Amino acid sequence: MTIVEFLNARLDEDERASKAVPEGSRGRERALAEVAAKRRIVRGYADAHDASMRTVDPSASVHGGDPWSELFAWRMAVKYLAAVYANHSEYDATWEVPEVSKELTGK
Repeated sequence: MTIVEFLNARLDEDERASKAVPEGSRGRERALAEVAAKRRIVRGYADAHDASMRTVDPSASVHGGDPWSELFAWRMAVKYLAAVYANHSEYDATWEVPEVSKELTGK
């Protein structure tokens, strides 16, 4: 399972849980908006990864920068998102960012 597949599965779960709350309930719309925002981040990473894998010449980046640096920034963003689910059985420890894990878990 890739980090993108893992996060999309968790976001599907979060979205289902948010939709189960009655409409008009406090926090429901915010929770759904957060899921949508996180999906955009994951999609941005997947798009950057695909583009970087096709780019051999760093100067050819659409954004004018180094595509590997851009991909790294997106990768860190999805690792931060995944860290929230560090206790999940399908979480892969290779996605861990030590300083984030310590902040979230106190360990």
